[in-house]
Amino acid sequence: MIKRILLGLKKNKIRSVNLVFKRIDELNAWRKIYGSINLIHRYRNKKSFEVELSKEHLAYGSSITDSHMYATYPTLCGLAAADEKIFKKFRSSRPMIAALDHVSIELGNEYIEEIITHTEWMEEFTKAIERIDSKGRPKKYKFGSLGTFSPTLLRYLKVYVDLNSYFGPLDKLRISEIGIGFGGQASLINLLGDTRDYNFYDIPPVLQLAQKFISEIGISGNFKFFDGRNPAPNESDLVISNYAFSEINAELQKIYFENVVSKSPRGYITWNSLSQDNFGGYSLREFAKLIPHSRILEERPKSDDRNAILIWGENSNSIVQH
Repeated sequence: MIKRILLGLKKNKIRSVNLVFKRIDELNAWRKIYGSINLIHRYRNKKSFEVELSKEHLAYGSSITDSHMYATYPTLCGLAAADEKIFKKFRSSRPMIAALDHVSIELGNEYIEEIITHTEWMEEFTKAIERIDSKGRPKKYKFGSLGTFSPTLLRYLKVYVDLNSYFGPLDKLRISEIGIGFGGQASLINLLGDTRDYNFYDIPPVLQLAQKFISEIGISGNFKFFDGRNPAPNESDLVISNYAFSEINAELQKIYFENVVSKSPRGYITWNSLSQDNFGGYSLREFAKLIPHSRILEERPKSDDRNAILIWGENSNSIVQH
């Protein structure tokens, strides 16, 4: 009996040692691709924190991130807006990472490839991203000579390049964004341009965080904030949404369409299937049929096999080819 126990312990020890060596081999392979500096960043990026659910910021079920699936996300946003200690590190919180700040280094490199396919990388890009990344302690990686960024901001930059390519310069446009995260996309657009109006639609604690974030990085503009659970009618020149409209519940999607989307001659929506799968919301093709002359484009790079981009109202001389 004792002999069997000792033999079992020996096998477990050998298995554990093999797992350690396998992990070392995997890390060495990763280091060869992304470099030793990024291996250090990878270790640092593992640091994260959780928040306790607050009754003050309960989820209402208006969207995926306002539901039981991401129950602490509204709490995190409310706390970060009110508590300086939380704000300083909110982008390293587990709720924020789970909701939107989870873009990988691999996808970040693919965003760069897509960006430089359509435009020259400019110093203004680097400065804008670094300014936004200076708040909230996001996970960052070194992307060659371009700089050290959060991959999430590279996603936002890719969207910015697309918007300029499809619709021309964004200066003096009235833009409405549905689902705003921490205000990162809006911040990038307004650091790189001069919009006439920028309308934010989201749940109250997210709006509070975005207001604080924009103020902290020193962006000025004509910003308006609207409760996304009851979206007010608004006429804008361009509607944008990054994986947010397609995560709103079915009833709210219809209200947004009537009050915001249908009133805009231009639009750019990055689409996933989460509302359709969880709330019985529109499929992409169903929604596209509601918008005259809209087009469904392949998402490049692919964040998920089912994701796509819906646009309408682009310039006839659009330089992006899909």
